[in-house]
Amino acid sequence: MTIPSPLQDTLEHYQTEVSFQTDEGDRTGAAIGESSSQVLSEFLPWGENGCFVLATTGIVELEYAALQKSCGVFDATCRGTILLTGEDRLECINRLSTQQLASMKIGESLPTFITSRKGSIIADVLVHVLEDAIWIDVDVTVQQQVIDHILAYVVMEDITVSDITASTHWLWCFGETANEMQVEGAQVCTLPVELFGMPGKAIATAPEHTHAVWDSLIAQGARPVGWYALNMSRIERSAPIFMVDFDTSNLPHETNMIASRVRFDKGCYLGQEIVARMESLGAPKRKLMKLQMKSDELPIAGSQIWESKEVTGTPIGVITSSAISPMAGGVPAVIAMLAKAFAGLGKTVYTYVGSELIEAEVVELQYEQKSETT
Repeated sequence: MTIPSPLQDTLEHYQTEVSFQTDEGDRTGAAIGESSSQVLSEFLPWGENGCFVLATTGIVELEYAALQKSCGVFDATCRGTILLTGEDRLECINRLSTQQLASMKIGESLPTFITSRKGSIIADVLVHVLEDAIWIDVDVTVQQQVIDHILAYVVMEDITVSDITASTHWLWCFGETANEMQVEGAQVCTLPVELFGMPGKAIATAPEHTHAVWDSLIAQGARPVGWYALNMSRIERSAPIFMVDFDTSNLPHETNMIASRVRFDKGCYLGQEIVARMESLGAPKRKLMKLQMKSDELPIAGSQIWESKEVTGTPIGVITSSAISPMAGGVPAVIAMLAKAFAGLGKTVYTYVGSELIEAEVVELQYEQKSETT
Protein backbone atom coordinates (compact mmCIF):
# COMPACT_ATOMS: atom_id res chain seq x y z
CA MET A 1 0.00 0.00 0.00
CA THR A 2 1.38 3.37 -1.03
CA ILE A 3 0.71 6.34 1.25
CA PRO A 4 1.66 9.70 -0.33
CA SER A 5 3.72 11.97 1.87
CA PRO A 6 1.85 14.97 3.27
CA LEU A 7 4.97 16.93 2.32
CA GLN A 8 5.13 15.75 -1.29
CA ASP A 9 4.04 19.04 -2.83
CA THR A 10 6.21 21.05 -0.45
CA LEU A 11 9.29 19.01 -1.28
CA GLU A 12 8.59 19.03 -5.02
CA HIS A 13 8.61 22.82 -4.98
CA TYR A 14 11.40 23.23 -2.46
CA GLN A 15 14.17 25.32 -3.95
CA THR A 16 17.71 25.65 -2.66
CA GLU A 17 19.11 29.05 -3.52
CA VAL A 18 22.80 29.22 -4.36
CA SER A 19 24.71 32.50 -4.35
CA PHE A 20 28.13 32.93 -5.89
CA GLN A 21 30.59 35.70 -6.85
CA THR A 22 30.91 36.49 -10.52
CA ASP A 23 34.29 37.20 -12.04
CA GLU A 24 32.93 39.24 -14.89
CA GLY A 25 34.59 42.30 -13.35
CA ASP A 26 37.87 41.09 -14.80
CA ARG A 27 36.60 42.08 -18.26
CA THR A 28 36.25 45.73 -19.23
CA GLY A 29 32.61 46.79 -19.29
CA ALA A 30 31.31 43.60 -17.69
CA ALA A 31 28.85 43.59 -14.78
CA ILE A 32 30.24 42.82 -11.35
CA GLY A 33 28.73 41.55 -8.09
CA GLU A 34 26.89 38.42 -6.94
CA SER A 35 24.63 36.06 -8.86
CA SER A 36 22.25 33.43 -7.62
CA SER A 37 20.44 30.41 -8.99
CA GLN A 38 17.99 27.83 -7.68
CA VAL A 39 18.17 24.04 -7.85
CA LEU A 40 15.20 21.71 -7.63
CA SER A 41 14.48 18.55 -5.66
CA GLU A 42 14.86 15.00 -6.96
CA PHE A 43 13.02 11.85 -5.88
CA LEU A 44 13.78 8.13 -5.85
CA PRO A 45 11.45 5.10 -6.02
CA TRP A 46 11.52 2.97 -2.86
CA GLY A 47 10.93 -0.71 -3.48
CA GLU A 48 8.35 -1.91 -5.96
CA ASN A 49 5.20 -0.46 -4.44
CA GLY A 50 5.40 2.99 -6.00
CA CYS A 51 6.61 4.79 -2.86
CA PHE A 52 8.96 7.71 -3.49
CA VAL A 53 11.48 9.33 -1.14
CA LEU A 54 13.31 12.61 -1.44
CA ALA A 55 16.72 12.02 -3.03
CA THR A 56 18.04 15.58 -2.62
CA THR A 57 16.83 19.14 -2.42
CA GLY A 58 19.53 19.99 -4.93
CA ILE A 59 22.90 20.18 -3.16
CA VAL A 60 23.90 16.94 -1.46
CA GLU A 61 26.99 18.52 0.12
CA LEU A 62 24.90 20.98 2.13
CA GLU A 63 22.59 18.21 3.30
CA TYR A 64 25.52 16.02 4.28
CA ALA A 65 27.04 18.91 6.26
CA ALA A 66 23.78 19.37 8.16
CA LEU A 67 23.80 15.70 9.18
CA GLN A 68 27.32 16.07 10.56
CA LYS A 69 27.27 19.53 12.16
CA SER A 70 23.72 20.74 12.79
CA CYS A 71 20.39 19.01 12.06
CA GLY A 72 19.05 17.33 8.96
CA VAL A 73 15.39 16.26 8.75
CA PHE A 74 14.39 13.40 6.46
CA ASP A 75 10.82 12.82 5.30
CA ALA A 76 10.62 9.08 6.08
CA THR A 77 7.70 8.21 3.83
CA CYS A 78 9.39 4.82 3.31
CA ARG A 79 8.38 3.68 6.81
CA GLY A 80 5.24 1.83 7.82
CA THR A 81 3.80 1.69 11.33
CA ILE A 82 2.13 -1.23 13.10
CA LEU A 83 0.18 -0.63 16.32
CA LEU A 84 0.03 -3.26 19.06
CA THR A 85 -2.44 -2.83 21.92
CA GLY A 86 -3.70 -5.14 24.66
CA GLU A 87 -2.23 -6.49 27.89
CA ASP A 88 -0.03 -9.06 26.14
CA ARG A 89 1.44 -6.73 23.50
CA LEU A 90 5.00 -6.62 24.85
CA GLU A 91 5.16 -10.33 25.65
CA CYS A 92 3.88 -11.15 22.17
CA ILE A 93 6.42 -9.12 20.20
CA ASN A 94 9.19 -10.26 22.55
CA ARG A 95 8.67 -13.93 21.70
CA LEU A 96 8.78 -13.14 17.98
CA SER A 97 11.98 -11.06 18.21
CA THR A 98 15.71 -11.64 18.73
CA GLN A 99 16.11 -8.63 21.02
CA GLN A 100 15.31 -8.55 24.75
CA LEU A 101 12.12 -6.47 24.73
CA ALA A 102 10.36 -7.76 27.84
CA SER A 103 12.11 -5.26 30.14
CA MET A 104 11.56 -2.19 27.94
CA LYS A 105 10.19 0.90 29.65
CA ILE A 106 7.82 3.56 28.39
CA GLY A 107 9.68 5.90 26.02
CA GLU A 108 12.37 3.39 25.07
CA SER A 109 13.15 2.28 21.51
CA LEU A 110 15.17 -0.73 20.37
CA PRO A 111 16.10 -2.31 17.02
CA THR A 112 15.38 -6.01 16.59
CA PHE A 113 15.06 -8.75 14.02
CA ILE A 114 11.70 -10.47 13.71
CA THR A 115 12.55 -14.03 12.69
CA SER A 116 10.77 -17.02 11.20
CA ARG A 117 10.64 -20.54 12.60
CA LYS A 118 13.67 -21.33 10.43
CA GLY A 119 15.63 -18.42 11.87
CA SER A 120 15.54 -16.25 8.75
CA ILE A 121 14.80 -12.54 8.95
CA ILE A 122 11.19 -11.49 8.46
CA ALA A 123 12.09 -7.84 9.06
CA ASP A 124 14.51 -5.52 10.84
CA VAL A 125 12.31 -3.18 12.87
CA LEU A 126 12.32 -0.48 15.52
CA VAL A 127 10.13 -1.13 18.55
CA HIS A 128 8.85 1.99 20.33
CA VAL A 129 7.15 1.51 23.71
CA LEU A 130 4.39 4.02 24.51
CA GLU A 131 2.27 4.29 27.65
CA ASP A 132 -0.58 2.13 26.40
CA ALA A 133 0.69 0.73 23.10
CA ILE A 134 3.67 -0.43 21.07
CA TRP A 135 4.64 0.93 17.68
CA ILE A 136 6.59 -1.20 15.25
CA ASP A 137 8.43 1.04 12.78
CA VAL A 138 9.21 -1.04 9.68
CA ASP A 139 10.19 -0.70 6.02
CA VAL A 140 6.97 0.03 4.16
CA THR A 141 7.65 -2.73 1.62
CA VAL A 142 7.27 -5.49 4.24
CA GLN A 143 4.76 -4.08 6.72
CA GLN A 144 1.94 -6.38 5.60
CA GLN A 145 4.19 -9.43 5.85
CA VAL A 146 5.05 -8.44 9.42
CA ILE A 147 1.38 -8.00 10.31
CA ASP A 148 0.52 -11.39 8.84
CA HIS A 149 3.43 -12.98 10.67
CA ILE A 150 2.37 -11.59 14.05
CA LEU A 151 -1.25 -12.59 13.57
CA ALA A 152 -0.22 -16.13 12.63
CA TYR A 153 1.22 -16.61 16.12
CA VAL A 154 -1.54 -14.94 18.15
CA VAL A 155 -3.74 -17.58 19.78
CA MET A 156 -5.33 -16.61 23.09
CA GLU A 157 -3.29 -13.50 23.85
CA ASP A 158 -4.92 -10.17 24.61
CA ILE A 159 -3.48 -8.24 21.66
CA THR A 160 -4.80 -6.21 18.75
CA VAL A 161 -2.65 -5.64 15.66
CA SER A 162 -3.41 -2.64 13.44
CA ASP A 163 -1.81 -1.01 10.43
CA ILE A 164 -1.69 2.73 11.20
CA THR A 165 0.64 3.75 8.38
CA ALA A 166 -2.02 5.95 6.78
CA SER A 167 -2.48 7.93 10.00
CA THR A 168 1.17 8.04 11.15
CA HIS A 169 3.88 9.90 9.26
CA TRP A 170 7.54 9.84 10.32
CA LEU A 171 10.13 12.60 10.22
CA TRP A 172 13.69 11.60 11.13
CA CYS A 173 16.15 14.12 12.60
CA PHE A 174 19.90 13.49 12.67
CA GLY A 175 22.87 15.65 13.62
CA GLU A 176 24.55 17.38 16.54
CA THR A 177 21.56 19.62 17.27
CA ALA A 178 18.81 17.12 16.42
CA ASN A 179 17.90 16.47 20.05
CA GLU A 180 17.66 20.20 20.70
CA MET A 181 14.77 20.59 18.26
CA GLN A 182 11.53 21.44 20.04
CA VAL A 183 8.50 19.49 18.85
CA GLU A 184 4.83 20.06 19.64
CA GLY A 185 1.78 18.17 18.46
CA ALA A 186 3.65 14.94 17.74
CA GLN A 187 5.09 11.84 19.41
CA VAL A 188 8.90 11.91 19.70
CA CYS A 189 10.82 8.61 19.82
CA THR A 190 14.52 7.77 19.92
CA LEU A 191 16.33 6.68 16.78
CA PRO A 192 18.93 4.22 18.13
CA VAL A 193 22.46 4.84 16.87
CA GLU A 194 22.48 1.24 15.59
CA LEU A 195 20.06 2.14 12.78
CA PHE A 196 22.23 4.55 10.76
CA GLY A 197 25.39 4.71 12.85
CA MET A 198 24.45 8.11 14.26
CA PRO A 199 21.99 9.19 16.96
CA GLY A 200 18.75 10.94 16.15
CA LYS A 201 15.09 11.16 16.92
CA ALA A 202 11.97 10.03 15.13
CA ILE A 203 8.91 12.26 15.12
CA ALA A 204 5.55 10.61 14.47
CA THR A 205 2.89 13.00 13.25
CA ALA A 206 -0.70 12.77 12.14
CA PRO A 207 -0.72 13.68 8.41
CA GLU A 208 -2.81 16.78 9.08
CA HIS A 209 -0.16 18.03 11.52
CA THR A 210 2.94 17.10 9.52
CA HIS A 211 3.26 20.47 7.79
CA ALA A 212 3.17 22.38 11.08
CA VAL A 213 5.84 20.15 12.65
CA TRP A 214 7.98 20.36 9.51
CA ASP A 215 7.74 24.15 9.35
CA SER A 216 8.69 24.36 13.02
CA LEU A 217 11.80 22.24 12.49
CA ILE A 218 12.88 24.30 9.49
CA ALA A 219 12.29 27.52 11.44
CA GLN A 220 14.60 26.18 14.19
CA GLY A 221 17.39 25.66 11.69
CA ALA A 222 16.92 22.08 10.49
CA ARG A 223 17.74 21.49 6.83
CA PRO A 224 15.72 19.11 4.64
CA VAL A 225 17.92 16.17 3.62
CA GLY A 226 17.37 13.47 1.06
CA TRP A 227 18.36 9.85 0.73
CA TYR A 228 21.64 10.60 -1.10
CA ALA A 229 23.13 12.43 1.91
CA LEU A 230 21.60 10.10 4.51
CA ASN A 231 22.78 7.04 2.62
CA MET A 232 26.31 8.47 2.27
CA SER A 233 26.44 9.12 6.01
CA ARG A 234 25.33 5.64 7.06
CA ILE A 235 27.59 3.83 4.54
CA GLU A 236 30.72 5.63 5.71
CA ARG A 237 29.73 4.61 9.23
CA SER A 238 29.40 1.00 8.01
CA ALA A 239 25.76 0.71 9.08
CA PRO A 240 23.92 -1.89 6.94
CA ILE A 241 20.19 -1.49 6.46
CA PHE A 242 17.35 -3.89 5.75
CA MET A 243 16.16 -4.31 2.14
CA VAL A 244 19.37 -2.70 0.87
CA ASP A 245 22.33 -4.64 2.29
CA PHE A 246 20.33 -7.66 3.47
CA ASP A 247 16.76 -8.91 3.19
CA THR A 248 14.37 -11.72 4.06
CA SER A 249 16.66 -14.33 2.51
CA ASN A 250 19.31 -13.74 5.18
CA LEU A 251 19.96 -15.14 8.64
CA PRO A 252 20.79 -12.73 11.49
CA HIS A 253 24.45 -13.79 11.65
CA GLU A 254 24.92 -12.99 7.98
CA THR A 255 24.21 -9.30 8.65
CA ASN A 256 27.16 -8.82 11.04
CA MET A 257 24.68 -7.00 13.34
CA ILE A 258 24.29 -9.60 16.08
CA ALA A 259 25.60 -7.33 18.86
CA SER A 260 22.92 -4.71 18.26
CA ARG A 261 19.94 -6.95 17.38
CA VAL A 262 20.27 -10.29 19.21
CA ARG A 263 20.34 -11.19 22.90
CA PHE A 264 21.45 -14.70 23.83
CA ASP A 265 20.36 -14.36 27.46
CA LYS A 266 16.63 -14.01 26.81
CA GLY A 267 13.93 -16.65 26.89
CA CYS A 268 12.49 -18.56 23.96
CA TYR A 269 11.55 -16.82 20.73
CA LEU A 270 10.63 -17.98 17.26
CA GLY A 271 13.75 -19.19 15.42
CA GLN A 272 15.91 -19.11 18.56
CA GLU A 273 17.29 -22.63 18.11
CA ILE A 274 18.66 -21.81 14.66
CA VAL A 275 20.16 -18.49 15.78
CA ALA A 276 21.77 -20.10 18.85
CA ARG A 277 23.15 -22.97 16.78
CA MET A 278 24.70 -20.52 14.32
CA GLU A 279 26.33 -18.68 17.22
CA SER A 280 27.89 -21.87 18.55
CA LEU A 281 29.04 -23.09 15.13
CA GLY A 282 30.85 -19.85 14.45
CA ALA A 283 30.64 -18.77 10.80
CA PRO A 284 27.58 -18.34 8.55
CA LYS A 285 27.72 -19.21 4.86
CA ARG A 286 28.00 -15.52 3.97
CA LYS A 287 28.51 -12.28 5.85
CA LEU A 288 28.38 -8.53 5.41
CA MET A 289 31.84 -6.97 5.59
CA LYS A 290 33.53 -3.72 4.67
CA LEU A 291 35.89 -3.42 1.69
CA GLN A 292 38.89 -1.13 1.76
CA MET A 293 39.45 -0.24 -1.87
CA LYS A 294 42.99 0.02 -3.24
CA SER A 295 41.86 2.80 -5.56
CA ASP A 296 39.85 6.01 -5.37
CA GLU A 297 37.45 4.61 -7.95
CA LEU A 298 33.96 3.87 -6.57
CA PRO A 299 32.33 0.52 -7.43
CA ILE A 300 28.56 0.54 -7.72
CA ALA A 301 26.09 -1.49 -5.68
CA GLY A 302 25.36 -4.78 -7.41
CA SER A 303 28.91 -5.23 -8.69
CA GLN A 304 30.16 -8.81 -8.39
CA ILE A 305 33.23 -9.67 -6.36
CA TRP A 306 35.89 -12.13 -7.47
CA GLU A 307 38.51 -14.26 -5.78
CA SER A 308 41.40 -13.44 -8.10
CA LYS A 309 42.52 -11.28 -10.99
CA GLU A 310 41.70 -14.11 -13.38
CA VAL A 311 37.97 -13.49 -12.79
CA THR A 312 37.00 -17.10 -13.38
CA GLY A 313 34.46 -19.40 -11.83
CA THR A 314 31.66 -18.19 -9.57
CA PRO A 315 31.59 -14.73 -7.98
CA ILE A 316 32.35 -14.86 -4.26
CA GLY A 317 30.16 -11.94 -3.29
CA VAL A 318 28.40 -8.73 -4.26
CA ILE A 319 28.67 -5.08 -3.29
CA THR A 320 25.48 -4.05 -1.49
CA SER A 321 26.23 -0.35 -0.81
CA SER A 322 28.88 2.16 -1.81
CA ALA A 323 29.50 5.87 -1.43
CA ILE A 324 32.32 8.38 -1.29
CA SER A 325 33.26 9.05 2.34
CA PRO A 326 33.94 12.75 3.04
CA MET A 327 34.94 11.89 6.63
CA ALA A 328 37.70 9.62 5.32
CA GLY A 329 39.02 12.18 2.85
CA GLY A 330 36.91 11.27 -0.16
CA VAL A 331 37.84 7.60 -0.44
CA PRO A 332 35.24 4.94 -1.29
CA ALA A 333 33.20 3.39 1.53
CA VAL A 334 31.92 -0.04 0.53
CA ILE A 335 29.74 -2.70 2.19
CA ALA A 336 29.66 -6.17 0.61
CA MET A 337 28.10 -9.58 1.19
CA LEU A 338 30.88 -12.18 0.95
CA ALA A 339 30.97 -15.95 0.94
CA LYS A 340 32.22 -17.55 4.17
CA ALA A 341 35.64 -18.53 2.81
CA PHE A 342 36.40 -14.95 1.75
CA ALA A 343 34.87 -12.95 4.62
CA GLY A 344 37.98 -13.19 6.81
CA LEU A 345 39.86 -10.06 7.82
CA GLY A 346 42.72 -9.20 5.49
CA LYS A 347 41.47 -11.25 2.54
CA THR A 348 42.17 -9.79 -0.90
CA VAL A 349 39.28 -9.66 -3.37
CA TYR A 350 38.57 -7.95 -6.69
CA THR A 351 35.71 -6.07 -8.30
CA TYR A 352 35.18 -4.11 -11.49
CA VAL A 353 34.75 -0.35 -11.70
CA GLY A 354 33.71 0.09 -15.28
CA SER A 355 36.19 -1.98 -17.27
CA GLU A 356 38.95 -1.74 -14.65
CA LEU A 357 39.53 -4.54 -12.15
CA ILE A 358 40.19 -3.05 -8.69
CA GLU A 359 41.77 -4.79 -5.70
CA ALA A 360 40.23 -4.50 -2.23
CA GLU A 361 40.96 -5.74 1.27
CA VAL A 362 38.27 -7.23 3.53
CA VAL A 363 38.01 -5.37 6.85
CA GLU A 364 35.54 -5.50 9.73
CA LEU A 365 32.46 -3.30 9.83
CA GLN A 366 33.53 -0.49 12.16
CA TYR A 367 29.88 -0.03 13.12
CA GLU A 368 29.75 -3.55 14.54
CA GLN A 369 33.02 -3.08 16.40
CA LYS A 370 31.58 0.02 18.07
CA SER A 371 28.45 -1.86 19.11
CA GLU A 372 30.48 -4.63 20.71
CA THR A 373 32.37 -2.22 22.98
CA THR A 374 29.39 -0.20 24.15
